Amino acid sequence: MKNKMERVKFVSKKLVATFSNPLKDNLLDNQEIEVRFDPLLEHQSVFNPDLKDKISILFPETDYEYLEKVVGETRNKCFLCDGKWEHTTPRYPEEFIPGGRLIKNETVLFPNLFPLFGYHAVIMLGEKHFRTLDDFPPSLFLDAFDVSVEFMRRCFEHDPAVKYFTINANYLFPAGSSVVHPHLQIIGGRLPTTHQKLLIDRSQIYFEKNGSIYWDDLVRSEKEIGRRWIAEVSGIHWLTPYSPVGQNEVQAIWPGKRHFLEWDREDMKAIAGGISEILKTYREMKFSTFNFSIYSGALDGSDKSFRCMMRLITRQNVVPNHRTDDYYFQKLLGNEIILITPENLAATLSARFETLIIQ
Repeated sequence: MKNKMERVKFVSKKLVATFSNPLKDNLLDNQEIEVRFDPLLEHQSVFNPDLKDKISILFPETDYEYLEKVVGETRNKCFLCDGKWEHTTPRYPEEFIPGGRLIKNETVLFPNLFPLFGYHAVIMLGEKHFRTLDDFPPSLFLDAFDVSVEFMRRCFEHDPAVKYFTINANYLFPAGSSVVHPHLQIIGGRLPTTHQKLLIDRSQIYFEKNGSIYWDDLVRSEKEIGRRWIAEVSGIHWLTPYSPVGQNEVQAIWPGKRHFLEWDREDMKAIAGGISEILKTYREMKFSTFNFSIYSGALDGSDKSFRCMMRLITRQNVVPNHRTDDYYFQKLLGNEIILITPENLAATLSARFETLIIQ
């Protein structure tokens, strides 16, 4: 039998585009393009080193004067600020959640007014209307994850057929948020979402083929290679994926946890601290927006070959008339463009995570 390290394959192909380049005195230009394939999903990410000259066009720096104007214009109208959430947000039935909402310190969980799944909750992430990415303390995420797991536990006890959940974040309008105020969203139902199902199904196929858990093998392989490995903190493994699905993607993997109801306090503290540190790094890299999704297997434990994992990415910065960073190449062709290599991003993050490991 092959060594487990050999089962996770990091495959890439090289392409060359040749043309007369007006930016180089019309000389013949040969640009080498690397196409990377995700080891589990075979998703393609494309890296052209020459795109570095276009980064300032693709991702202009945040216009904080404009952002402050938007923050000022939206604060008084925000339905979450100044305690207005107590009167403006909906409630769950009393028999499901006494009081209709789950509250812990500055975090409040309530139903989404326009749900996309059978169970679709919003979590107000603190009382501040706006935060820069270096102003998301771990305690804020810890409280949010605490009420998230409690909500999912209640859902599953109320209806055991509702067993598939994700925890998600859109921060600021270029990342898809309709409000400035920081918040998370929980999606839950009887069926997994499309990408969640793909991860679960491919994990099972990998297990049937190799007799081992893909996520265990991935962690071992990345740790051995070291170029995309960041750190292990309280059993959670942090790395940058070989073939990212979004800009500056960072992944967290729980090798010992199949679903959210297996999380304990240490899991929540570790993921909260890690997200906070990554957002600080994104801020240093001059980004102002982000998305993340945390995926779980079925809450009944039936997805035995899957492990909880998170994808955290940056999105387009806040500028007037911002362009989207998600177009046909990503949305319809299913590919992603790499502007900062996963290896360089991992090296940047490794130093920051040293403080978490020491703690």
